[in-house]
Amino acid sequence: MASFDGVIPPGQVGTIKASIHTTNLRGSIGKGITVNHDDKSQGAILLSVKANVVGSVTVFPYPTLTIAPRMKGFSTPAYLLVRKDDTEKGVLNLDGLKASASWLKVSMRKVTSPEPPVEGLPAAAVGDVVLSVQLEHPPVGSSAQNVTFNTGLARESQITIPVIVNVRAPIVLQPTELVLQPKPDAPESASGQVLASIRDDLDPKTLVVTTDDKSFVARIETPGERAFRLIVDWTKPGKKPSMETKVHLSAGGESIDLPVRVAVATAATPATPR
Repeated sequence: MASFDGVIPPGQVGTIKASIHTTNLRGSIGKGITVNHDDKSQGAILLSVKANVVGSVTVFPYPTLTIAPRMKGFSTPAYLLVRKDDTEKGVLNLDGLKASASWLKVSMRKVTSPEPPVEGLPAAAVGDVVLSVQLEHPPVGSSAQNVTFNTGLARESQITIPVIVNVRAPIVLQPTELVLQPKPDAPESASGQVLASIRDDLDPKTLVVTTDDKSFVARIETPGERAFRLIVDWTKPGKKPSMETKVHLSAGGESIDLPVRVAVATAATPATPR
């Protein structure tokens, strides 16, 4: 952001004040400022602002965190290591740790003896703090959250760590709604299928498929595989058949529903004799 004197008399001096937001920035940074004016003897003036940003702490591996499905699923937490910068005075004393969402569980522990590198973190030294970030029943989709804590240090008394969470549905269906088309020569029955895949952290062998109505029968082609076909067959049970249902798919304690309906056959209009 910049502020400046709008009018500068000939031969006089004006002032330009510029500020740079350095949140989550570290090291050497540079920004450019373009000064436009009405002096026809020269063009726009280009200014550069350079700074060396030194924070109170360094967060490893990065000062941001992205959590997405892994082979271990969400049962294993993600870790961050917080270390006081060598140029900062005082003692790192984390408190007030909190997350922006109730399903984002955070905890911390102070390092009391040297620890080897682990889980993408560097070797920990005495006085460092390890943060644990874990998901408990997060909503499906992409979500921008954050974790904040107080440092007890003068330069940066509070730190905010952005957390991006991407949660896929346990089972992906294509399409997400199934319409069964009766055959012209067999209007008492219909069949259809969808393509499906199970999230990487779930065991395909735990897949269970059920339907709400017994006139609809769901079956899996290539059971036990991560990608499969779900086939739904319908048979007309009587004069007032059920024309729609839901197929429930569950794996590893998570589930998703597939709406299914039977298309109503339209009777052909007889041709009018001439």
